[in-house]
Amino acid sequence: MSDRLSRIPGARIGVCYLLTSLGFWVFFNTGILIWHQHFEIFYFREPYILALTHLAALGWLTTGLMGVMYVTLPATLGVRPNSLRMAHVQYWLQVVGIAGLALTMSLVPQARGRIVFGLLTLGALVIFVHNMAATVGRGKTWHLPEAHFVMAVFYLAITGLIGMSYVFYLNSGYVPQTMVSLKVHAHFAGLGWLALTLMGLTYKLLPLELGVENVPQRWSLAASVLINVVFWGVFFSYAYDWPALRAASAVLGLAGVVCHALQVWTIARFSDAPALSQSGFFANIWAHVIPSPPMGEAASGDERRPGSLPYTQASCLFGVAATLLASLLTMGAVGDNFSVEYAYSYAAGAGWFGLYVTGQTVWLLAVLHDDAYEHAPERAWMHLEFPGQLAGTLLVTIGLLAGMALIVALGAAVNLAASVLVTARSLRLCWAQPAMVER
Repeated sequence: MSDRLSRIPGARIGVCYLLTSLGFWVFFNTGILIWHQHFEIFYFREPYILALTHLAALGWLTTGLMGVMYVTLPATLGVRPNSLRMAHVQYWLQVVGIAGLALTMSLVPQARGRIVFGLLTLGALVIFVHNMAATVGRGKTWHLPEAHFVMAVFYLAITGLIGMSYVFYLNSGYVPQTMVSLKVHAHFAGLGWLALTLMGLTYKLLPLELGVENVPQRWSLAASVLINVVFWGVFFSYAYDWPALRAASAVLGLAGVVCHALQVWTIARFSDAPALSQSGFFANIWAHVIPSPPMGEAASGDERRPGSLPYTQASCLFGVAATLLASLLTMGAVGDNFSVEYAYSYAAGAGWFGLYVTGQTVWLLAVLHDDAYEHAPERAWMHLEFPGQLAGTLLVTIGLLAGMALIVALGAAVNLAASVLVTARSLRLCWAQPAMVER
């Protein structure tokens, strides 16, 4: 796999996106820690909550997924990126736009500023959509993952347009402020962009990472069909105020995530690594939660290099938890409790999507800086990244669900420590070995 990703045209700019996403992750966890008590009294539309949401969805998750796609898709599709120059332009538009949005939504409330920075972010998204669609369109292969990417970038563009319309909507006194537009915007981002991209990258990259070929695709196909059905079911349920359709969509969403988890399990079972093929789904996660001692100097780079599989497996479990909470919400089993909506959103964002993005970042940076990683001494604290993020995300989810600010603060502190650890380790690798030269 190292050969497939080494010295590829999009490596340097992809690393920039990955490192920047880690920075946004640190700021997101810091914000959760500072404003943890606000979740008891404020709803999603409040400025501080909107700022944290965009730091996570746009800054951490979207920027990270863009980095993964810039690094891997050209190499796996056998083509050059459509335009590296536009990718650099997009990077600065996106960083400035997201940072400005977060500031003008929270610390420096400014209506015109939200419009300006929102337009910068929208411009960055449009550039990315064009770049990825053109790159995938010139690919030498076209399978299920490529279909995910095309659909996902289309939904990303729609998400940006809805977001900008909502910015104008908030700054206007002519239209009553309801939650429908915000929820449609959030589900376009979550189900349309983040979920489909996560699934496509999983089916594309996990077999390459584990050295697996000719894996059966029945579970991935089922997951893809179900998530697309759920996406449009949720959209029309809000458009026509149809609660029964929303509840049915949530149940189908749970089935889709379960199918996705089964496809991940199938890929791991077909792996050449005996430890992965013989251990169960939960056993492999537990093995990384209780890490083994640091390996000796004689250990090879491949044995010491972190992998994305435990992160991917844990993200599947949070995906199941999020869709279970969504089912309870849509069926009215928990009433209109804000705490359940917060827990559902956090489990999906930081758990399902966040763990996956972190896993891909940790794995890819180790692959792209292979020489530095092989010669870097292993420390015991370096094994705490995954269990720290898993524990912190679980604590915040439980704290939000129970309405206990102290548990939210504890989980946010653990997540902050994990994010700083991952960021420091990633920067250490990049300083030890420069990024690949783009050709």
